[in-house]
Amino acid sequence: MDGGVGPFTLIFGNGVARVLDQALIVGGMEQTLGMLAESTGLSYKTVKRAVERLEALGLVRHTRRVGNARAYAFQVERLRDFLRSAQDLVFRLEKREETPITTREETVEVKVA
Repeated sequence: MDGGVGPFTLIFGNGVARVLDQALIVGGMEQTLGMLAESTGLSYKTVKRAVERLEALGLVRHTRRVGNARAYAFQVERLRDFLRSAQDLVFRLEKREETPITTREETVEVKVA
């Protein structure tokens, strides 16, 4: 994402997240593992593991063979839904931190007769 850190990397901070951030750039365009490794700066092996995990989650699918390589396409709508859910979760967690937490002692009044 122009040398910056993408939203999935901010949330997860790992190889899978970097592959997901690349998905936001390329959309539904087919990518090989080699192309993803080059664009993310990750090793081929790391990208392969990430794509396998994402494929199991239904976020990426194998589309065809390109020579000896396999081409994959990201499931863009599913990725967008996932990102919206993750952003909503982050927003809720941030909002929770802004809300002062009161203890039971602060909310209970004791009346002595």
